Amino acid sequence: MSLDVNNALEVAARAAQKGGEIALARLGNPGYVTWKGSRDVVCESSFYIQNAIAAVILAEYPNAGILAEEGPEDAPVPVDAPELWIIDPICGSLNFVQGIPYFAVSVALRAEGNICAGVVFDPCHDELFAATLTGAATRNGQRIYVQQISEGIEAWSSAIVGTDWPHSGERRDRTRLILGMMSGQVNECNIMGSPALGICNVACGRLHAYWHLDLRIWDIAAAALILQRAGGVFTDAQGNSWLYSDGGYIATNAVIHGWTLNCIQAGLRV
Repeated sequence: MSLDVNNALEVAARAAQKGGEIALARLGNPGYVTWKGSRDVVCESSFYIQNAIAAVILAEYPNAGILAEEGPEDAPVPVDAPELWIIDPICGSLNFVQGIPYFAVSVALRAEGNICAGVVFDPCHDELFAATLTGAATRNGQRIYVQQISEGIEAWSSAIVGTDWPHSGERRDRTRLILGMMSGQVNECNIMGSPALGICNVACGRLHAYWHLDLRIWDIAAAALILQRAGGVFTDAQGNSWLYSDGGYIATNAVIHGWTLNCIQAGLRV
């Protein structure tokens, strides 16, 4: 029996909204806070949110595989599951812990080798970004597109670009170098605090590019699909297929993808 992608998208939306409802209620009261590593925070609420999302999915798809950011760590990763749901309960954990109302719940479905449905929900602004592999990208049911305001150097110099910091190490240092170069070339570079929302804001035309040097699949699975269905381009930091990325990603409105890539590559070569 073939997968009903529209039903999967509806389940993903319900799951993300359920998670968002809990997150919004816990904003300012995240529960205990621990650190997975340098600048990499996790809080008690993340587990409640993740469990609620998984419960909605498993009620509809009881045999589904679940790959979620917060584990459990001792569970085998179900990479060979015919239907794999990829969950980020809070994309923007530090914002959430600090009570900053800018974070998202991300739910994606991989089936038959493709990300075929994806939802990113911003509960603080009640915005639901969604797409399927063959359908339009939408925000709260209305179709969205990337913004392509000009071409060439004018498009690059006018661009509003988003990024976020890797937690530590050489990639954080490289991000600092790239930002130093890019900030002198474009209109503005903004630190967003949520990669999924950064990419979705490219998809709906608020940003013209978003990049990051150290993300995981749950950060980008849903948002990448939404961006591509909105007319954007999504690659790794080398300009190749994002499916084989080592953690670096570039999301753009297509017009400035080459400019963004060239600037990032210049920073990586220094």
